Amino acid sequence: MPDSGLNGSKKTQRWKIGADVVRDAGPARRAGIPTRPCLYTRLSYSPEGSVEKVERQETDGRAMGRRLGWPDFCCVYVDNSRSAWQRNRKRPDWDRMLVTMDASGALLVPGDPKADHVHDGIMTYHGDRLIRQPYDLELLLSLADSRRVPLASVSGVRDLSNPDDRYILRIEAAAACRSSDDTSRRVKRGRLSTAQKGRMRPGGRRTFGWGLPTGEIRRRIDPETDEVVEFEVLDYDAVIPDEIKFLKECGWLVLGGMSVGNALRWINGRSLTSGGRPWTTRGLKTALAAYRMAGLVEKDGDLYQAVWEPVYADDRETALEMVEALRAVFAANLEEHGYHGRTRRHFLTGVAECSDCHAPSPSEPNGGTCPASALTCGRPHVRFSRKPINATHYLYCTSCNRGRTQANLEAYVDGRVLRLLQSRAFISSLERRSQEAEASRPNFAAEIAALRTRKQETEQALKTLADHPNLDPLVLAQSLASFDGRIADLEAKEGAVQRQGLLARMAGITREQWQSEDVAVRSEVAAMLYRVIVHRTAQRGPGFDPDTIKLVRRRPEESGDGDGEGVTLRAV
Repeated sequence: MPDSGLNGSKKTQRWKIGADVVRDAGPARRAGIPTRPCLYTRLSYSPEGSVEKVERQETDGRAMGRRLGWPDFCCVYVDNSRSAWQRNRKRPDWDRMLVTMDASGALLVPGDPKADHVHDGIMTYHGDRLIRQPYDLELLLSLADSRRVPLASVSGVRDLSNPDDRYILRIEAAAACRSSDDTSRRVKRGRLSTAQKGRMRPGGRRTFGWGLPTGEIRRRIDPETDEVVEFEVLDYDAVIPDEIKFLKECGWLVLGGMSVGNALRWINGRSLTSGGRPWTTRGLKTALAAYRMAGLVEKDGDLYQAVWEPVYADDRETALEMVEALRAVFAANLEEHGYHGRTRRHFLTGVAECSDCHAPSPSEPNGGTCPASALTCGRPHVRFSRKPINATHYLYCTSCNRGRTQANLEAYVDGRVLRLLQSRAFISSLERRSQEAEASRPNFAAEIAALRTRKQETEQALKTLADHPNLDPLVLAQSLASFDGRIADLEAKEGAVQRQGLLARMAGITREQWQSEDVAVRSEVAAMLYRVIVHRTAQRGPGFDPDTIKLVRRRPEESGDGDGEGVTLRAV
């Protein structure tokens, strides 16, 4: 190792830090006292963003720095409510501090007051606040490899350039990682045991519909303020009748054909979540399709009988069929219509499609131009987006920029959809097909529930046979994949049946009733009945050419309406 002033020589040393040259501090440097230290604090879990504990770490760290004779800290890095054990969890201030440990200055971030200069010392409350993974320690050591960087805490001071101290730090990091792994294993085992007993996992935010007060009051001491806090004990396995009735009725409405958007408004008009906030689409779907609504507890793909009774029906088998039906409806809606924002605001965005432009794909990132007709092409085409131009709103293709005035295009398609819904031939055909389907409809939800049960039994059997020398692991994987494929197919069929219920509700609707429906419902009905294809037009300037808009009636198996029409309808 080149002479770095650590052997007591009076020779002045220089370190290149970016464009700056920093001189060795002589005796202070030899005593292990940095000239520009920083302080790092971290807390793994901080409920509601509390900062009291990281502030206490800062206070103790500053007191330790004064006892060691360190100068005031240049920067204080805080990662509140951030885990150091989870490799995929980002620690922003940890990353910024690592940048300042590189003596070359190549990693510095100009303009960032915590990452535009170099530090030569680290203070932390305890070593496990800084690192809990050997990977993080090696990353820190590699950046401080050619420098004498002291690492101090209440438990002592280590020198990152000293081989003996590095050895001790690696042992401590391995011990911290082992401790975190042990804790994680115990937590996972405890959660599995709770699920096997059919009980709700206690703690955390109360699940809506569960957590009936027991009348018992407990007290605990706040470690920060030493005040006695009283809280009510809840029975997380007991159903709250006044809340669960809303989920039960909402689930029945969705299975009866109501859209998720309307169901969301229905439940928000009657209750809030357990946190006192309005329901969201994602939260409502999760609550309605949870296995706990069927009196079951799910853990790692396995279902266990819960200690409470099912919600949707009197017996668990029927309730499980309803849960699987709801999951199929949500999965089919997601696959059919995709995601176009948190809340749909416009009628044809994501519905109308360009006749010439392919949608991007992994094999063709730019999409490309369709050489055939959109009617015969098997690839998806670009769906229209919306943008304002000179105070006028347009629906346009993001690939070729072809567009139409939003008001004209939506009014035309809206009128065509409403005319079809009011036609006597459509209504009579839909009623006839609905009656035939109801009389011979297979119970897809029951088949899905039975397949999931068989899949679970097969998984348990394969676990005991996985180490058998005569069994091919590929065969085992294929046997499980076959269950997934059959379940996905049945979910798609169940979703088609539920969409047919929505069309039945819309058949014969008046214009006033149609306009009062939510835009998400009208958009969904339009997409179920027609493909809206926009072609090029030779007309320029104001006006609207309906001959360039092709409305293609979807096949019965696509729309679920039972109408045998499968022809292209041109504007008249």
